[in-house]
Amino acid sequence: MDKIQLPQVIKKFIAASNKPDPKAFVDCFANEAIVVDEGQERTGKLAIKKWSDESHFGFNVKLDPVAARQDDEAIVTFKLSGDYDKTGLPDPLLLDFHFHIHDGYIKSLLITENGKHV
Repeated sequence: MDKIQLPQVIKKFIAASNKPDPKAFVDCFANEAIVVDEGQERTGKLAIKKWSDESHFGFNVKLDPVAARQDDEAIVTFKLSGDYDKTGLPDPLLLDFHFHIHDGYIKSLLITENGKHV
């Protein structure tokens, strides 16, 4: 992975994702955080918990960071693995997670593939 220092909350996000620890995962987000994934926007911790329970932990998704860069946002490219339907997906599946951090919490997360919403 590129040599940048990731914010602590992103390190916690990765650890909670891969442990798995759904409560610690959701606790990484601000109360009114927004997640945009699979063409849908989820706002607030309850919606993020539902999304993560179904789409992340429900498919045993593991995140392996392969690159990172930081400007006004932290962008981490992850290689994903898990029990999700891989039909028609590239192998390996690499997705960019665009994090906006505020006061030590994830304020927003946009997940893209090659700059396109997935």
